[in-house]
Amino acid sequence: MTSLQTYTSGLYGAVPTLYFSGAGNQALTWETSKKTDVGFTFGTLQDRLRGDFSYYHNLVDGLILRVPQAPSRGIPAGVPGDVTNVNINSILGNVGSMRNTGIEFNLTYNAIQKKNFSWTVSGNITTLKNRVLTLATEGQRIGTATSGLETANFTEVGRSVGEILVVKSLGVNPANGQRMVRIKNADGTFTTVQYNHQGTPAGTTGWTTLDGVASRAPSQLADSDYYGPTLPKWYGGFDNTFTFKNFDLGIFLQYSGGNYIYNGTKSGLHDQRFWNNDADILDRWTPENTGGSWPRVVFGDNVSNGSGLVMSENVEKGDFVRLRNVSLGYSLNSDLLSKYSIANARVYVQVQNAALLTKYSGIDPEISTNSTGTASNTGAGVDRNSVGQARTFTVGLNIGF
Repeated sequence: MTSLQTYTSGLYGAVPTLYFSGAGNQALTWETSKKTDVGFTFGTLQDRLRGDFSYYHNLVDGLILRVPQAPSRGIPAGVPGDVTNVNINSILGNVGSMRNTGIEFNLTYNAIQKKNFSWTVSGNITTLKNRVLTLATEGQRIGTATSGLETANFTEVGRSVGEILVVKSLGVNPANGQRMVRIKNADGTFTTVQYNHQGTPAGTTGWTTLDGVASRAPSQLADSDYYGPTLPKWYGGFDNTFTFKNFDLGIFLQYSGGNYIYNGTKSGLHDQRFWNNDADILDRWTPENTGGSWPRVVFGDNVSNGSGLVMSENVEKGDFVRLRNVSLGYSLNSDLLSKYSIANARVYVQVQNAALLTKYSGIDPEISTNSTGTASNTGAGVDRNSVGQARTFTVGLNIGF
């Protein structure tokens, strides 16, 4: 268990070994939830139209998060890519709380009920508003790294858990092909800076203003803006069931939206460190293509396209509509089956994940690289070389005796 685990396996050279990687906490307990639901159900038209509506308020207490400790306690260092160093000198504890509120609405309608034909349609929608109420320390901002790479998710009081925090990208400078981003000044104003990976003098950052004056490098913590929640604000489904004599047809649509995704795969596919690139890198800036979508390519540049700098260029909406399931079946005649002592039999074909409608440029908006461990709680909505959901075709036979 994470509460007692203090060692991690690894290799020292080529020799398997264990090393001290964290301090356990025997006092760690399960998170608690206090949920209130208020709602009603209804039916009309002789119950052909049925539904229910509810409002929920869920207070989750004792969130398992990292608690900062004194350096003298000797807690091991953090994880690679964690710009907040939240894991340094920290242990897991029950220290946070958050609130989830929203509505749930379900509706079913028997649209047609004939002897040889029927049609039933149903749908539901759920809304979600998530707010972090407390963390280990006042003003704490917890970052969640993805596979030792970028840290796009941050959790702090007053916001949704694991929101995406990125530096604002202003596109490509058509004059020289350099990436432009916005940094914040002490007086609350903004300055546009550009990045030059080639020929950077020693002791400089490679960042300059548009006038060529040396500038500090953008800081994710100081210069970034939140883009919104990684948790969907609304989601639901729409189901249609048709029957005609012995045939049946089912069509189920799923939808979700209001959330944002950090497309880390997109940043990696435009990294210039001997990494494979997406074909759209051909639309890069050149002296002949000053309106290119991507900065000029310079060997070793992992900043201009976001792999080394978490920027808004890689943030996308996660809205989608998915044709989750389509099935067509035929039930064999009972008179025929009774000769073989079979009560019923149905042959069917089915397609799972038949189609997807989304503006997300990645492989699938319904995935998250941080899907295991504590990162699954605070690191949703990051796509870093994730595998999309497969389309599955099934042919089957159901027999009842």
